[in-house]
Amino acid sequence: MEAIWHHVAISVKDMENELRFYRDLLGFEVDWERENYTGEMYARVVGLPGATARVVMLKGYGARIELFKYRVPEGDECGPKRQCDFGLTHFAIIVKGIHGIYERLVKAGVHFNCPPQNLRPGVWATYMKDPEGVTIELVEYE
Repeated sequence: MEAIWHHVAISVKDMENELRFYRDLLGFEVDWERENYTGEMYARVVGLPGATARVVMLKGYGARIELFKYRVPEGDECGPKRQCDFGLTHFAIIVKGIHGIYERLVKAGVHFNCPPQNLRPGVWATYMKDPEGVTIELVEYE
């Protein structure tokens, strides 16, 4: 199978708050948006009969993030996920100037587990949370 990675999808409670984080703080750009994504084919693909959602595709850092705000059906609260729990636990963004980015985001109120750590020679990393608790790793390779 020949394939190319396309995006990560996140179902959100508050689209505007998440857009402020990903677009305004992290610098992702809106690639496209659908205010009312609905229809039989869409519902079939996502496996949710009658599904309706606002969908925003963001692009940046060589990747895409697709944000979904489902109107029908409403999502359930899953609680915080620890890094050792099964399933998807985080995604990572390679950055330049991790220490400056960390300081800027902390001043903006972003929660980090710790300041950037030197994991091994030439590799700095830290984990942060988006406004709804999704873990994002920032990593810099010197």
